[in-house]
Amino acid sequence: MAEKIMIWAQTNNGTIGNELKIPWHQKKDVQFFKAQTTGQTILMGRNTMASFHGRALPNRLNLVLSHQTDLTMPAGFVLVHSLAEAEKMADARGEKLLIIGGSVVYQTLMADADELLVTYLDTDFVGDTVMDPVDKTIWQGEVIAHDLADDENDFDFEIVRFTRR
Repeated sequence: MAEKIMIWAQTNNGTIGNELKIPWHQKKDVQFFKAQTTGQTILMGRNTMASFHGRALPNRLNLVLSHQTDLTMPAGFVLVHSLAEAEKMADARGEKLLIIGGSVVYQTLMADADELLVTYLDTDFVGDTVMDPVDKTIWQGEVIAHDLADDENDFDFEIVRFTRR
């Protein structure tokens, strides 16, 4: 089965979004996200899809997970009803399955993930979408990148790859 990798960025207090937007500018994280997801199958929930304003991410199979059978998909998005269905599609393409949000999708599928890629931004934001802390009894983290704030990155950050213990 396709390797299942969750990827997100969050603040110190766990915020990952506010009003269907990412409330910061972090160019290096965007570049990391693009490098990890381009050429792969990505899976998201309806709200994450809505945050793209009808524009699928290029060079990726954009899957939307929903139990609704009559959900209309904008061009470039494909509706799936289960993780198994998404995995089959990624497998058929010989790709990894990158789970890109939102928080309900992360919480629902966390037990099925093989790896987590988390960008931690050294700041706090009040947002309407928050992640629970990664359970360190299940996941072991390794810092794979870090840098300081600059003209293109609002905050100091580090990227941590978590693998199952």
